[in-house]
Amino acid sequence: MNEIFFLGIVVFSGFLGSYLLSKLKIPAVTGYIIVGLLLGTSFLRVIPLEENLRMSYLINLALLLIAFTIGGSLKRKDLREMGKSILSVVFAESIFAFVFIFLGMKLCGGDTRLSLIVASLGSATAPAATVLVLRELRAKGPLTTTLLACVGMDDAIGITLFSICASLVQALSGGKIHPAHLTFTIFVDISASIICGIIGGIVLVFLMRLISYDIQALLAVIGSVLFINGPLYGEFHGYHFSPLLSAMVMGYIFSNYSPREFNVWRSLEYFGYPFYLIYFVLAGARLEVKYLLRLGAVAGGYLVGRLTGKYIGAWVGGVAGKAPAVVKKYAGFGLVSQAGIAIGLALMAADRFPQYAPSIIAIALGTTVVTEIIGPILTRFAVTRAEETGK
Repeated sequence: MNEIFFLGIVVFSGFLGSYLLSKLKIPAVTGYIIVGLLLGTSFLRVIPLEENLRMSYLINLALLLIAFTIGGSLKRKDLREMGKSILSVVFAESIFAFVFIFLGMKLCGGDTRLSLIVASLGSATAPAATVLVLRELRAKGPLTTTLLACVGMDDAIGITLFSICASLVQALSGGKIHPAHLTFTIFVDISASIICGIIGGIVLVFLMRLISYDIQALLAVIGSVLFINGPLYGEFHGYHFSPLLSAMVMGYIFSNYSPREFNVWRSLEYFGYPFYLIYFVLAGARLEVKYLLRLGAVAGGYLVGRLTGKYIGAWVGGVAGKAPAVVKKYAGFGLVSQAGIAIGLALMAADRFPQYAPSIIAIALGTTVVTEIIGPILTRFAVTRAEETGK
């Protein structure tokens, strides 16, 4: 089929399926995933895998826009009021998820090296699913602010953990990695991403002083996000940067320091939503249910470990940071979704460790089916119970 017809199938079926499922009170994001799963390689095979893989750039575009939006949602005032509690929750939920996933896989008979790699993938939370549910519910409040911060910031922690674990596994496999070189590599990866985001944000703030119309502002934002972060994809002499972290920093600077934001956020929401739909339908279409069945107990250990680690970590972080009661009680429910950076890191890990590639892909993609279906539902539950909807 030609690409236009292919995108037509993806967008129309995603819209129609999510609309029908919304009658059952199922979030739109979950509907997109289910539609993709039904049309993909596991069932009807209407969306061929080869065509799906050719559209990967659309997924990357959607993730960049989502990361930029996350950064723009973080206001200095909110962070000052909740800064300590947010940082405490972000750090704790990421580290606890890593530890509990590793222990869960080991208890279920997983290989130590494989468990280290996969545990580092599971520390990050998918921003797209969480953000779209919060938008759909028009949520606002301390829990919403904490969730937005977590899904934006724990990508950096996930990338750091992956870098450390990948180096450890390489060392355990016979390679020699000097601790100083490892530390320097991680520092460069994160710092360079943040610096690119700061430069991009400053460019946007300057451009806003020159333009006069909403459409010009939208074009400036989209062009800057793609131009600044596009080069960060891929490997540069052994360094792996984070375009998502950079885009988030850009959004934060633009939102907090630009003298004029015009109607960029509403326009960006309208522009980006079709790409978000495409992202979730294609992600669902790539995933194969047989992955979960093939791995059995090990995949189960991963899922249980991640769910438990996220909830307990968010609670511990909330207590340590003296967060509001709704954050301690419900934040863990809003951090279940897994996609985006986790899938990207899984593909990277599969290339770097081909001996573990089938298992890494199986666990990362197979469990994403479950987390992307139940994650938005649990996020809706948490925000609704915290009484932060419709604001």
